[in-house]
Amino acid sequence: MSLASLLPILLLTSPDAGAHRPPTADAWWAALGSPAAEAAARGVQVLRPEATGRVRIPGGSFVMGATPAQMAHAIAMCEHEVFALSCHEERFVAMVRAEGAAHPVMLSTFEMDRTEVTVASYDRCVSAGACAPAELGGDPRFTRPDFPVTHVRWGDAVDYCRWTGGRLPTEAEWEYAARGPHGRDFPWGDAYNPHLANHGALADNRFDATDGFAGLAPVGSFPDGATPLGLLDMAGNVAEWVADLLEFDKFGNPVGYAEEPETDPKPRTTGGGPHIVRGGSFMEAATSLRTTARAFETLPRPPSTGFRCVADAR
Repeated sequence: MSLASLLPILLLTSPDAGAHRPPTADAWWAALGSPAAEAAARGVQVLRPEATGRVRIPGGSFVMGATPAQMAHAIAMCEHEVFALSCHEERFVAMVRAEGAAHPVMLSTFEMDRTEVTVASYDRCVSAGACAPAELGGDPRFTRPDFPVTHVRWGDAVDYCRWTGGRLPTEAEWEYAARGPHGRDFPWGDAYNPHLANHGALADNRFDATDGFAGLAPVGSFPDGATPLGLLDMAGNVAEWVADLLEFDKFGNPVGYAEEPETDPKPRTTGGGPHIVRGGSFMEAATSLRTTARAFETLPRPPSTGFRCVADAR
């Protein structure tokens, strides 16, 4: 048998062929030409949104939020960091408590961007006049076209998603997409693996390069860390804006969830708190990459926060 005839067999039996890679629903069109970036209309060029490659998230029920045991595990994970003492500071513990109470949520089917919105994709919205420019300052650490866009306001993210025919995800939608109906602790499963996400560290130097990137990574750089449905970078790289605001009680403590079941909950927009971000970033340690971890952002144009969009199922 010739080498040429053996090649298909070798590819199929190679232990590295597609190892740990999630199946992709896009494989059937991979060999087709790229869609045109512009479409002619009466002698002018109309700039259109780039194809988003959204993933369909089947509707279903899941338990949103962390149980007391999961909260204790979050603090235990934090204690492995260099600055372990900060894991028992009230600010950190209060945000962990705000992950409760665990409660059932039912969601309708929706679609979510496979990756975080890139610099190149966001620039198309700017060129179309639908988005305000990101204030990257020409800094090469943030301007690569395949990096997730950062230095954008929450309202800019809303504008971009609207331009693509979508919206920002609710906190419930984001968590359901990240953890699935069976409640994974991380997008890929229940065991933390530092090589499956672009993470940081709780230390003097927050930029941990042991994952291969000291700063931002091109979107989709960790295919083995994808969710079973193929969502990429749901943990790490950049934290992601969601539609909800964080609520505080009269003592200034962040408020968790009510225990009652919810169906397609609307974004929480009362209380005047800051916007919530989910997923952790390249500057944050493992405990912040958990699927139940909540955080908030007060900077108007944060360098470690980006976003992805969702759309109602058609």
